Amino acid sequence: MIHRQTQKPEYWSAFQLTPGDVDYLSNFLLETAVPKPASELALAVIRHRVEAENAALRRNLADRTIYQPRKKYAIGEELSFPALGFETGRVIASRPGHNPDAMGFDVILVEMAGGARREFASNYALPHRLNDDAVLLSLSDDQNALSPEQLYELYGDVVAGAIDAALEQHPDFLRITNDWFLRALMAEVNVGHLNLAEAVLDVANGGPLTASVILGELGLPPDIAGSLQEISLNTALARDERFDDVSLSEEPSWFLRRLEPPEVRAMPPALRAVTFAGGPVAVNDDLKALAAALDDELEMAGEPDIAEGQDAPASAQVVLTFPHRLAGTLGWSRRLAAVLPKVNKPRVPVTFRDRANGREFLVWLVKDGRYICGLGDWYEANDLPAGAYIEIARGPADNVFIIDCKRHRPKREWVRFATNRDGHLRLETAQRAVGCEFDELMSVFCDSVSALSNLRGEHPRDVAQAVREAFPEIAKLSPQGNVHASTLYAVVNVITRASPMAVFSALSSSGAYQSVGDSYWHLSETR
Repeated sequence: MIHRQTQKPEYWSAFQLTPGDVDYLSNFLLETAVPKPASELALAVIRHRVEAENAALRRNLADRTIYQPRKKYAIGEELSFPALGFETGRVIASRPGHNPDAMGFDVILVEMAGGARREFASNYALPHRLNDDAVLLSLSDDQNALSPEQLYELYGDVVAGAIDAALEQHPDFLRITNDWFLRALMAEVNVGHLNLAEAVLDVANGGPLTASVILGELGLPPDIAGSLQEISLNTALARDERFDDVSLSEEPSWFLRRLEPPEVRAMPPALRAVTFAGGPVAVNDDLKALAAALDDELEMAGEPDIAEGQDAPASAQVVLTFPHRLAGTLGWSRRLAAVLPKVNKPRVPVTFRDRANGREFLVWLVKDGRYICGLGDWYEANDLPAGAYIEIARGPADNVFIIDCKRHRPKREWVRFATNRDGHLRLETAQRAVGCEFDELMSVFCDSVSALSNLRGEHPRDVAQAVREAFPEIAKLSPQGNVHASTLYAVVNVITRASPMAVFSALSSSGAYQSVGDSYWHLSETR
């Protein structure tokens, strides 16, 4: 049986792109006329290499005389023996065979390529498996050979890496985001075309528009196929800082960066977090569990945890914290990330629809900083306090989501009320009309959100200092002087933006406070 080089691990571990591979990829991209990632090119090259090896083997076998017992061979004839792994040998003698069951056959003496001499039947008329051409074909194929797809599973990453490195240096190929394409197929998009594209988006209030829509105003050469015009324009727009790809899908959709809301282009000051400067601190298990339950986006290290085989939830409920109420944003937390789409772009606009009245408005998912902006007017219209419950649910389309704040008829309730008195936070219990459900531990009511923003100053406050300011103000509202860690986190965030673990680290390391159970803390008697 023939053992192919492409079946050997060392063949692929030493893979390098050859000029022949480059020619093949050029033709491959020319035929498809679509940019392809290195992974797809790797599979194509592996298929090409396997097919080329098989074709070479077939040609090699075609040039040989394949030994079959039914044939008669002359002295000096070169033969190839399928049953011996296609080893070759030369006929050096022939004699009549003697077998009562098989009359009239010959025995040939063959000197093998390695020097050994062996005898084989020839001119043998009775049935024999080697006389079957189908059997010969099966012997020429390695029945245990891995398919190109199986080889790709094993070595695709190595081949793709080599392709990326080689094409990066090749002048005929162009990288388009994570894909490769032929430079010669691209339409020329000049500065004039880009200026026209900017004007088209300007008229559309910034966008978003796809390249197919923008192309109608540009007048690219008509002899270039429409799909290639779109590829060329998308490539040119991606390289120009004036334009932002804000599509949820793989097809780019363009927005004028200068017309994006300021809080999309730069994180609002209210969301700029400070860390605990006291170094690593031992925080008890109750506080660790509470930090996870508070679901602050600052604590989110990766993608949401969804068990294998479990469907993503259709909706999620979160608590509005003061920094987001002030900035008109919402934290893109782990809980919300399970409902919202996965986003690979820095900024993506989606539509929120108010469940109560059906009104729609545009919000932006900002990946860097993990927040959703564009909610300020909605907060004001519904008079939402920090601590209000917000629910986000999937809507009728991929880019539409339903938002709700669990409204009810306004009624007067005793609430935690915050004021800014001479630059210092002051808390009291007061009656206010409340028209939505809220978390009592996390709520902070006020008459003017902007007035409280002055507590933050020009520079973010140190977390430990914010804890020292917030703790006694909360404690004085309780007959026992107890402070729940959730409330401390919420009130500290009125003064400065900090994660739950930063607040809890400052609380635990101070020595001024002691745990009294159930996440409640009290001013230490020694203080």
